[in-house]
Amino acid sequence: MTNTTKPQPKTTRASSTPGIEVRPVTTAIGAEIHGIDLSRPVDDAAFKVIHDALMEHEVVFFRDQDMTPEGHLELAKRFGTPDISKKLKRYEGYEVMSLLENDGSKKAVGGMWHADNTDYANPPMGSLLYAEVAPRTGGDTMFSSMTAAFDALSSGLKRYLMDLTALHDNSTVRRTYAAEGSLRDEGTVVDAAVEHPVVRMHPVTKKPVLFVNSTYTQRIVGVDDNESKHILSLLFEHVMKPEFQVRFRWQAGSMAIWDNRATQHYALDDYNELRRMRRVQIIGDTPVRVEK
Repeated sequence: MTNTTKPQPKTTRASSTPGIEVRPVTTAIGAEIHGIDLSRPVDDAAFKVIHDALMEHEVVFFRDQDMTPEGHLELAKRFGTPDISKKLKRYEGYEVMSLLENDGSKKAVGGMWHADNTDYANPPMGSLLYAEVAPRTGGDTMFSSMTAAFDALSSGLKRYLMDLTALHDNSTVRRTYAAEGSLRDEGTVVDAAVEHPVVRMHPVTKKPVLFVNSTYTQRIVGVDDNESKHILSLLFEHVMKPEFQVRFRWQAGSMAIWDNRATQHYALDDYNELRRMRRVQIIGDTPVRVEK
């Protein structure tokens, strides 16, 4: 099943904009960006550094940022049109900003491997998540590269998967969180399933990306139930390999921006102090198959 070719290490580099540095965290995914003050409007040169780093590393991290909700929203708009989350509670006063707040007394939203809202016909392009309050211990988020996960598969399995599509819906989320009071009422409604390629082509990098996840993907189309179950079980286990992952420890003032088209993430539910986050999600495009 596995391709044994190892990815090449990524090295810290200064950007073309003086004072900005992009520091890869792992070989497969993640980079810290230093030298950009998000409390101020981000100019075109600095935004290009952020965007290019996101396309290369799939999730980027910032530390020690004093960022207002207005600044958060304005930065999000540089990536595209902010989306209204049907599931998460709204951040007070902001129509397209979500609030994730928990003190450990209820099940944390996001505590399963997932890409956000693949039950949408146009799943989100990505999200910008900012920590207002972080627990002293716990509450990390893990991210996994679906580009690296696909690359690590055997050539035969890659060819097989690229011809398949899968159905995605919200039924697992509803079963998991409906009784917790963590979601808006609209978030517990299960709409008709949508169909996406099992392997999508990233619209910017043109790389093949594995596009199934254990939260939203229900079955493979065009195969019997037993085959579908085994294919998905294999892939759900595969994406959890540590070699594809990075783990981010939150602090107040931290920001993470991830490419939802190329990653999955998992919010650890291991804390008992206040964790208060705000998130802006960006409208995405319709997933398409890899060009052969």
